[in-house]
Amino acid sequence: MSSSPPPILSAMRALLARAGGMAAAAALMAGVLALAPSAPAHAAETYRYKDPFGVWRAMKVPSGSGKYYKRAQARTAVSGAGKLCLACDPEPGDGARRASMASPAPALRWGAVKPTTKHDNLIARAAQDSGVDQALLTAIIAIESGFRSDARSPKGALGLMQLMPATAAPLLSVDDIERALVDPATNVQAGSRHLRRLIDRYPGRLDLALAAYNAGEGAVRKYDAVPPYAETQAYVKNVTALYEQYKAP
Repeated sequence: MSSSPPPILSAMRALLARAGGMAAAAALMAGVLALAPSAPAHAAETYRYKDPFGVWRAMKVPSGSGKYYKRAQARTAVSGAGKLCLACDPEPGDGARRASMASPAPALRWGAVKPTTKHDNLIARAAQDSGVDQALLTAIIAIESGFRSDARSPKGALGLMQLMPATAAPLLSVDDIERALVDPATNVQAGSRHLRRLIDRYPGRLDLALAAYNAGEGAVRKYDAVPPYAETQAYVKNVTALYEQYKAP
């Protein structure tokens, strides 16, 4: 006694009978492709962290490594009054509330002592080569990436100083820009040169240079001021405050 064909074969035969020829073949192929699992081009996960002023930021890090970043961030949490839970999940409105904070009072100095990191030497070299204050570079890196050299923003910014490949391309003579930007020394050298150019473009206006670093020169040109974007205004305020604290004697 012959067994009945599997349901999927019956369905395929019915499809061919109804539509016929190439149309059925195309439909069948589309169904097969829809069922086939797709392999991601780059295995990664999103890691969320609070910068030194408590603003939530998102980075893409190698898959499975987010938990290690959380542990490291928790170990470096600021102690004392105003302590932030750097490893906690965000609460509703937390990012917006932190972004709208006024400059921190002396009793709530999130980073009064400049952190010592494994990148200090390369930051110092980049500062010397570009003429940008080392404390300013350190403040930007703290805000941009939390000192993670392999961080990738959802928009595609890479490395310690979160440079977009298109921004870094004129600054680097390499074929693989993305790979180069993951190298800490290359990233900070390129980022410091980019920042130096912005500082020279807006002499005496560090706020505009920082705004251009965050939102682009086009946005600064459009408004002839720090653009009225909540993220950019918080960025300028927080980097400036952290810079003042790091360079304090």
